[in-house]
Amino acid sequence: MKDFIQNIRYYVRIVWQHEKSYFVIFVVLTLAMVVGPIAGVLLPKVVMGDIMARDLTGFGIHFGILALVSISSSFLLSCYSLKSEDLFVRLSFKLKERLQRKAMEMPFAHTENPVVLNHLSNAMSSVDRFVGALHRTGTVFLSNGIILVYYIFLAADLQPLLLLLPFLNIGMNLYFENKVKKYEYQRRDERAEIIRKRDYTFSLMYDYGYGKEVRLFAIKDWIVGIYRQYQQQYEMFLKRIAGKKKSAAAVDIIFMLFREAAVYFCLVEAYLDRKITVDSFILYMGVFASFAAVGFRFVQTGVELVDTARQVRTYREFAEEDREQESGFGELPKAEAYGFEFEHVFFRYPGSEQYVLKDFCCKVEPGVHVALVGRNGAGKSTIVKLLCGLYTDYEGIIRVDGVDLRTLDLRKYQNRIAAVFQESRVIPATVLENITLKEQISLEEAGRAEEALRLMELYDRVESLPKKQETSLGKAIDPEGVELSGGERQKLVLCRALYRGGGILLLDEPTAALDALAEHEVYNHFHDISQKATTLFISHRLNSTRFCDEIWLLDQGRIAERGSHEELFQKGGIYSQMFRTQARYYREQAEKGEAVL
Repeated sequence: MKDFIQNIRYYVRIVWQHEKSYFVIFVVLTLAMVVGPIAGVLLPKVVMGDIMARDLTGFGIHFGILALVSISSSFLLSCYSLKSEDLFVRLSFKLKERLQRKAMEMPFAHTENPVVLNHLSNAMSSVDRFVGALHRTGTVFLSNGIILVYYIFLAADLQPLLLLLPFLNIGMNLYFENKVKKYEYQRRDERAEIIRKRDYTFSLMYDYGYGKEVRLFAIKDWIVGIYRQYQQQYEMFLKRIAGKKKSAAAVDIIFMLFREAAVYFCLVEAYLDRKITVDSFILYMGVFASFAAVGFRFVQTGVELVDTARQVRTYREFAEEDREQESGFGELPKAEAYGFEFEHVFFRYPGSEQYVLKDFCCKVEPGVHVALVGRNGAGKSTIVKLLCGLYTDYEGIIRVDGVDLRTLDLRKYQNRIAAVFQESRVIPATVLENITLKEQISLEEAGRAEEALRLMELYDRVESLPKKQETSLGKAIDPEGVELSGGERQKLVLCRALYRGGGILLLDEPTAALDALAEHEVYNHFHDISQKATTLFISHRLNSTRFCDEIWLLDQGRIAERGSHEELFQKGGIYSQMFRTQARYYREQAEKGEAVL
């Protein structure tokens, strides 16, 4: 009960902050729901009493008053129900916006954690389940409670023992309904996981990024098959819930037949014994018939109210839980370049038992350019992610400019570094906004963005676009948006890093989408791109690493070889073997006259 009250209070507090008109609508709808049924029950008795007394004037007055009350109640219900729908849309948007902010602020590791993603999915779906439902169940529960009190007052004069039957019925309904809702709530994680997988598979059907694969490899039926598999799992889940509800409904029907028979028997007996008149008989018939329906709604909405309060708790657990990445308060002084050091660092990804980095140690002086090479899975990209502060659950110490990375204010630190990843995305915004990642851009910032475009030799291409730098990219939002080639998108991402600047530049396969000529042009400007910053460069094309001061070859989470290109090549180790293999491949392709990508 304490948990229920806390959840309701939490919801009321949120509504009071965002939508105070909610409470006016709640009160008006509750009163309208009370007045209508009571008028409906009284109308037959009053009308029958006036007819039997042959009081046509009283009949007209009473009928007019009760009819006006009923019409007014229906009008208010219709009018304010429409108003409440608009209010629920606004309130749902505000509540989901808070969750979306939490999702973007939570540690990067959580974006790869299925448990956290299930909690987020549960929290998102809970908003749709409790915003309108709490209002509806609240008004119905309160109004039906008032009506029940009124019915009890009327029925107590006839035969108080008859009230035991509907109350027993209400108690049974309450028990079974709550049992079903509890069963469903306890399996919310199972439901969320099935829905998340199903919806992700469904998203592949209209994700343009998979458009070529779907058509070229004819995998449509495969994807649809996977989607149907998860849909069938969800349907089976719903069938289990429905099975619980059927059992509860069967018990209710049996008891309802017994209850109705008992009520009819008592009323007929009372009428024959002249204890009640015809108009009273009609009144009590209406009361007990309505009592059952009102009592059932009272129980059903009471259980739903408890269940929706549980949904509020699901929202609260995610919205209030501190999921922000741990961060210190230190700050690096402004500098053109920062050195960094890894001291006995061990790291494995969440949920994995295998270490990617094992006792990894390295030190890079400010302004030095280092290339990381090695086989897939050697730990190259992991080093970059750790240096970006995306993961903090590592063993050992990472220092930047001599300061423990964990003690730095993460947001301020990340503003001092720039990173380009192979999978870096272009957002559906203008060219200028994609570079600056801002909506309001000053003239000085626009000038820096233009300088980056010129340096990456993308300026002429942008100038040829319909709106130049104000041209939207992609057609997902703007139908007149322009689609850039893969190489152009990657150059634009590099422009973003150039614009941002910083003391550390992290380049993780930044030219993977470029052809050999475009890649060569980028590397000709490498020293301009790095702008004296300490640079960590990852590439599988070993020939592209020769401009770096030093090359590290990673193997099984450690530095197996380090030195210049010439030193490693002469050493005859893993680097030399990999370089010779790639060089032989390039020569073979050149002899065939094929382009080397």
